[in-house]
Amino acid sequence: MAKYLLLHFMQVESIFIPFEGGELHLKRIFSNPDGPPAFLLHGSMENGKIFYSKSLKGYAPFLADQGYDVYVVDMQGRGESRPKMSRKSTYGQVDVIKTDIPLCLAKIKEIKGDVPVFAAAHSWGGVLLLAYMARFDHNIKNAVLFGVKRYITVRNWEYFKKLRLGWYFLGKLLIPIYGFYPATKLGAGSDEEPSQHYKQINAWLKVGSKWIDNVDGFDYGKALEEKQLPPLLFIAGKNDRLLGRPKDVQLLMEEVKHAKKDYWFLAKESGFMHDYGHIDMLTHKDAPKDFFGKIATWLKAN
Repeated sequence: MAKYLLLHFMQVESIFIPFEGGELHLKRIFSNPDGPPAFLLHGSMENGKIFYSKSLKGYAPFLADQGYDVYVVDMQGRGESRPKMSRKSTYGQVDVIKTDIPLCLAKIKEIKGDVPVFAAAHSWGGVLLLAYMARFDHNIKNAVLFGVKRYITVRNWEYFKKLRLGWYFLGKLLIPIYGFYPATKLGAGSDEEPSQHYKQINAWLKVGSKWIDNVDGFDYGKALEEKQLPPLLFIAGKNDRLLGRPKDVQLLMEEVKHAKKDYWFLAKESGFMHDYGHIDMLTHKDAPKDFFGKIATWLKAN
């Protein structure tokens, strides 16, 4: 089933991919249906709209304007995926790695044929994308990782307010009541966080923790020490003081042993227009003219 909209020569299509118990929503945005495919994965307490607005602004429409055929997923229970999250929801991040990402890439292959896919992810979505690439054979050509970290090492006021109080303390209180972390009610995100995601994120988030699947024991950290990955572009913003702090982004880079890795620091001192933060590195009105174009150049070069 699909819905179509034509706006400024850019086409938008909602594709629903069935899986056991529901349907994944994959938003397709393109001006050139024959362009190379790009797959975008959102992070925790988000949905795919981190990459596009109703007026078709953002990273996904930018890529479409560059000639890419863009596919943005809503993970299970998020955005327009079905069913909506509830206390009956049992999926966790292992389901994103083993179900959501493979189903999306299979649908893209069905539409586009067996061609390389350009990938990007924001925040915790990048951890899941790296885990997927560590675990499975794939046709991902390269990946842009916006504000992606696995550890949070800083201990500032934001950490105590947003993590210790908002995420850990309120999470333990509210998840038994709602059955999920109510991020939208707390003003902490644009979508809710499933309880299993919440627990599994916490296990991987602790500094020094092993990157191991808590369901089947797969060791992602060990796999990333051995497996060759495609070129990776890690992007960090100077004003990202907690969720994608530059130091923590660089720590994650160190966990990936075999890949061509580039690192960009989005700050005025590095020649960019602004000191970007965790969200506005994707949503700032100046991002397309400031550095999205540079990303397009990197994609072609890698």
